[in-house]
Amino acid sequence: MTHTSTYRVRRVTGTVSTDDIIPARYKHMHTDPKLLAPHLFEAYLPGFVDTVEPGDAIVSDSVFGIGSSREQAVSTLLANGIGLVIAPRFGRILFRNCWNLALPAIETDTDRLTEGMTISLDLGRGEIRCEGTVLATFPEPPPFLLEMISHGGLLPRVKTRVTGA
Repeated sequence: MTHTSTYRVRRVTGTVSTDDIIPARYKHMHTDPKLLAPHLFEAYLPGFVDTVEPGDAIVSDSVFGIGSSREQAVSTLLANGIGLVIAPRFGRILFRNCWNLALPAIETDTDRLTEGMTISLDLGRGEIRCEGTVLATFPEPPPFLLEMISHGGLLPRVKTRVTGA
């Protein structure tokens, strides 16, 4: 199964918690991701949200998404059009929430991925490329994760399996 897409790299540095992605005070105020979207990285990277474009990839140089188990961090990324997250390591719950909501989360070395670079991701081959050059590799995700991406997340995948639709 091949899943290839193109993204613009947006670098974030340092260990990033889910409260850095979306401050905790907003998690209790809104359930609609569209209302959370303007607060992406509000305290951690002021003004960053104004520069985000649909199809951007967040690329971290450290651990990404430690802390809270609430999925609002992932839904806020998605509400801003983020299509991919790449980091050397992830908080385990955020990692799983990403895949459950159909946001690929790739663990690999990010040293060669620079701000503004256009990259292509091939999930099936486990490769990240730029202009034909392989910049990073990662283990191919298991088939059930690729199925979740194809179906738009865990719940749509389960619905398809239960109803056959």
